[in-house]
Amino acid sequence: MPDEPTAPEPAKPGFFTQKAPPPQPIANEVTEQVNMMAARMRVGEERYSELRKKSLVVEQNMLSNNKKAMTEVKSLQTDISELRRTITAIEDKIITIIKELRLTARKEDIDIMKKYLDLWDPVKFVTNEQVEKIVDEKLGKKEAEKPPSYDSPT
Repeated sequence: MPDEPTAPEPAKPGFFTQKAPPPQPIANEVTEQVNMMAARMRVGEERYSELRKKSLVVEQNMLSNNKKAMTEVKSLQTDISELRRTITAIEDKIITIIKELRLTARKEDIDIMKKYLDLWDPVKFVTNEQVEKIVDEKLGKKEAEKPPSYDSPT
């Protein structure tokens, strides 16, 4: 096959030819790079492992804090509902007091009653017993002053 390219012929050593580099230093360099990459990989894995542990701790803390927050929210909700019931009871009592106060006498009414009491002066009123006693006393005096009448049949 004449059209196929042929491999180049090796160069003939000349007068100033270079020596091939020793193969060992390349192998040492490659081994050194592989070791460095392995060390970096271990460091990366350790960092990843530590971050994973920290992530788990943070997640557990979040869950416990969430649980505490939920119990506190429930407690606050019960407190709020209890306060609402108390406020409703207080409102009912206030409404009852207002209704009772509307039934009481106003200052004007009391002033009118005071005028009537001053006009009538009930301190001067007498009881039935006092009237009977006064009548008996008056009748007794008149009978004592009157001479005995002989007109009455005895």
